[in-house]
Amino acid sequence: MKITEETERRIFLGSAAALLLLCGILLGAYAPPVKKLTAKAGDKLEEIQRNGLAYLGLQPSGHLEPLRAEIFSSVTPDTSRAAPGVTLITGLFGDKLAARLYDREGEVIYEWPNNLFDLFANKKKYKYDALVHGDYLYPNGDLLVVIDAVGMARIGACGNIIWKKRNGAHHSIDIDDDGFIWTPHGGLIYDDWRLAGTPVKVDRIAKIDPATGEVIESFELAKILLDAGLEGIVKSNVPRPKDVFHMNDVEILKKSMAPAFPMFAAGDIMLSGRNTNAIIILDGKTHKVKWWRVGPMHGQHDPDFQPNGEITLLDNRTAATASEKNGYMGGANGSRIIAINPSTYDYRELYASNDRNKFYSAYRGKHQMLDNGNILIAESNAGRVFEATPDGDIAWMVVSKYDEKNVGWLTSTTRYPESYAAAFKNCPAK
Repeated sequence: MKITEETERRIFLGSAAALLLLCGILLGAYAPPVKKLTAKAGDKLEEIQRNGLAYLGLQPSGHLEPLRAEIFSSVTPDTSRAAPGVTLITGLFGDKLAARLYDREGEVIYEWPNNLFDLFANKKKYKYDALVHGDYLYPNGDLLVVIDAVGMARIGACGNIIWKKRNGAHHSIDIDDDGFIWTPHGGLIYDDWRLAGTPVKVDRIAKIDPATGEVIESFELAKILLDAGLEGIVKSNVPRPKDVFHMNDVEILKKSMAPAFPMFAAGDIMLSGRNTNAIIILDGKTHKVKWWRVGPMHGQHDPDFQPNGEITLLDNRTAATASEKNGYMGGANGSRIIAINPSTYDYRELYASNDRNKFYSAYRGKHQMLDNGNILIAESNAGRVFEATPDGDIAWMVVSKYDEKNVGWLTSTTRYPESYAAAFKNCPAK
């Protein structure tokens, strides 16, 4: 729904006034420390300003960011240089949280009929209370999706729900050599002086049966790190006791890739902790820590094993909120893709924001190294997916324009073989 500036202003002012009135009542009734109450009120006012329209069911404002005009004025994709295949994108399209498949020209081939805002409707607090964050497409058209911190579902090519489970899954999906699904899932509370001076929540790792969605194995990251004497990796660089590590990826080292990593073995488990800027690799059988690296990334997402023995990732460089003041590039001049050599701990920069193509996503995002050397990137907070060539040209691009001022978050993207498109030929039109 399109909202005028005046309507938005009135809704915000009305909501703010109501909240301040409530704070006044609480202050009179309970007389807590004024400083603490004022801080909480300020946080709530900021949240209402950002997401108030979503709470009222008028607009998915929590999934919107300012549209950057230079994306359209300075970037012209050369699709002749794009890697072959079809591209899955999940995120906000209009008022719908959806999954779409695109062709090489950037045209929509298919959109699943499901509005993912409604996938776990009984868990929603308001109309737009859901975030799709993790997906995987099977050759037969079945789609796995994660609704962040709620659960996972397997959806058929034409939209039928095969299964859905409230298992606390979040952020990512990886499939191992035996077809099992791996994902971060609901954390547990730990009150341990080695972790923090206050109770903290730390994620777990889940192995899931693809046929039923049942969790068949779950283990605790905190216990693994405490046993290894590496509790410092869990101590967050931001004060978030409810989300101290913020695990945003689980990836299994496949048999085909294992020879490139002689220090690891097929089945080993790679984890990413956004709030600690850490990559950790566990033994797939014992779950003991084999390798870890903190930095040079800041707030990273989506580390991947590569055939050349490197680990690539999206280094968000979460130095500041994107704003008009910093050109929507944060405080570190944008995001980048880097590669880490696990043998030497050295790293190199593969692609970074530049004057030809500025890109920055303070949070969220994905990347994929393509067979022709290009890199597919989900610049989530900019509502954009683009493909960059090794020499820095843009070969492919999709922007989820919401209105003249805003874009919708695009949280994930993957390029699949062209043959995957055949799975939808008998489904209703896109």
